[in-house]
Amino acid sequence: MKVKNFLRGKWVAHSFIAGALVLLLLVAFLPGCVPAPEEEVTPPPEEEVTPPPEEGPYEKYVASLSEGCFPVPRECFEQAREEGKLRIYDWAAWWPEELYTDFEKEFGIEIIRDNYGDYDEARTKMLLYPDIPYDIVQAPPRTQVELRERGIVVEYNHDWIPNVNRYIDSVWAQQEWDPGYRYFVPTSLGTNAFSINALYIDENHPLLPSYAFLFEATEAFSGRLVMRDSMYRVIAHALKYLGYSLNTVDEGELMEARDQLMKLKPHIMEFSGWPKREVMADECWVMCGVTNDFLGMSRVHDPPGVLKAILPPEGCFLSPTGNIILRGGPNPAAAHLWNNYLYRPENFAKLIELIAYSYPHTGIDDLLSEEVRAWAKIDPEYLKKCEILKPEAYTGKGEEIRSEIWKELKA
Repeated sequence: MKVKNFLRGKWVAHSFIAGALVLLLLVAFLPGCVPAPEEEVTPPPEEEVTPPPEEGPYEKYVASLSEGCFPVPRECFEQAREEGKLRIYDWAAWWPEELYTDFEKEFGIEIIRDNYGDYDEARTKMLLYPDIPYDIVQAPPRTQVELRERGIVVEYNHDWIPNVNRYIDSVWAQQEWDPGYRYFVPTSLGTNAFSINALYIDENHPLLPSYAFLFEATEAFSGRLVMRDSMYRVIAHALKYLGYSLNTVDEGELMEARDQLMKLKPHIMEFSGWPKREVMADECWVMCGVTNDFLGMSRVHDPPGVLKAILPPEGCFLSPTGNIILRGGPNPAAAHLWNNYLYRPENFAKLIELIAYSYPHTGIDDLLSEEVRAWAKIDPEYLKKCEILKPEAYTGKGEEIRSEIWKELKA
C-alpha cells in the first residue's frame, strides 16, 4: 500500500508538472497574448494657416478715409491710378496748394496744371480747340453751357463721385444751367459787387451800401477806383443801379447803363482782373469785383481788417464756378477721383477757408472759422435780388449791344 501510494504520489506530481508545462507552452503561443511591439505614432499633419491676403492700394485707400468720407468704386480708383496723371486748367494761385500736393501724394497721380487769365480766355481756347487734352476745367455756367452744346463737355458718372452726391446742396444740384449736376460739379459762388478800403472811405457814408455810392459819390474816390476787367460784370453794376435786370436786352435800358458808365469813366483808375498790388499798396480805395476775393488781402493788409465787402441792396451779379470734364481729357477716372477728393468735408473746408466764397457743400459749416462763415454766407432773401448771367445777355442782340458799350468804355 505504501509503495503504491508513493508511486501514485510521484505520478500525480509528475502529471501536475507536465500539465503546467503544457499550459505554459499553450499560453506562450496563443496569438494576441504576447505584447505587441509599441507602434510608432505619426502625429497629425500641422494645419496650414493661410496668411491674410495682403492689403492692396484700394483697401488702404478705403481704410484711410475719415468718418463721413466715401470712397470711389474700385473700378474708378484702379483706372485713375493706371492713368497716372490729371490735367487741370484753372486760375493760378487761387486754391490751397496743399489740395494738389496731398492728392498727388495720396494717389500717386501727377497733377499737371495750366492757368488762364480770365474766363473769356479759357472759353475761347476751348472753343477753338475742342479736343484740347484737359481733364478738369474750372468754369462758370456760361462756359459749361456753350461747351456742352458743342459736345465738348463729358457727363459725370455719379456712381464715381459719392461725396458730391452726399454733400451737394439741393438748390445747387438743380440749377437751371445744369439740372441734376450732370456736367457741372459746383465749387463756389462769388458775389460781384464792390469793396472799400475803410482807411480812406467812410463806412458810414450816407450812400453806402447802395450802388448809388459808386455812381453818385465819385468825389470820395476819384482816380482810386478799380473795376473788374469783365464786360458783363461792369455793365451789370450800372443796370442794377438803375433797377434793371443785368440780363436785359432792352436797348433803351442798356443805353441808360452806358450813359452812367461813361460818367464814371473819368474816375476809373484801371480795369483789372486781380488788383492785389494796387490794393495792398493803398493805391485803390474802391474795388469792383468779387467781394469774396478781398478777405484774403484784408488779412495780410497793413493794418489788417480795413477792406470791407459791400453788398448793395439792389442785388448783384452772381458768379458760380464749377468743375467740368472735357471730352479730350485722357484721364476721366482721375477727374472723377479729384472731384470726390475735393468734396471730402475737410478738403472743401480748406478751400473755402482760403477763398471765402459762398459754397455748395452742406457738411463744412462747423469746420470753418467764424470770420469766413460771416464773410462767405449770403442771406437767402438777398440772393433773390441777385442774378447769374443768362444766354440772352451773352448771345445775339444782348451781346452785340454790350460789346459796343464796352468798346466805348475801354477806348
